[in-house]
Amino acid sequence: MRRANGRGPHTNPPALDAALWHNVCGTPWFLARRLRGAGLVLEWTGTPETVRARRGEPTARIAGAPGEIVLYLFGRRRAAQVEVTGPADAVDAVRRTHFGM
Repeated sequence: MRRANGRGPHTNPPALDAALWHNVCGTPWFLARRLRGAGLVLEWTGTPETVRARRGEPTARIAGAPGEIVLYLFGRRRAAQVEVTGPADAVDAVRRTHFGM
């Protein structure tokens, strides 16, 4: 969660993280619908949980807490604390994509 007071994110309760991850897993294809030229895997950091949001090669990976991934995929990429990794072409494709509603 982000606050305007400049303190940065706070830790979500485990139940909220689980609910956010459940929502991400329900429609990952929709969240990544604008991505072209790469596949995308989402990873809940610190857990074995991953979900393929888009098929394709090369494949990029966005890793972070569920709330951070949601921020990124809803267009708040500058505020989101995630790590985008993978082949350079895939990472560039993710960074060029306008995520959000």
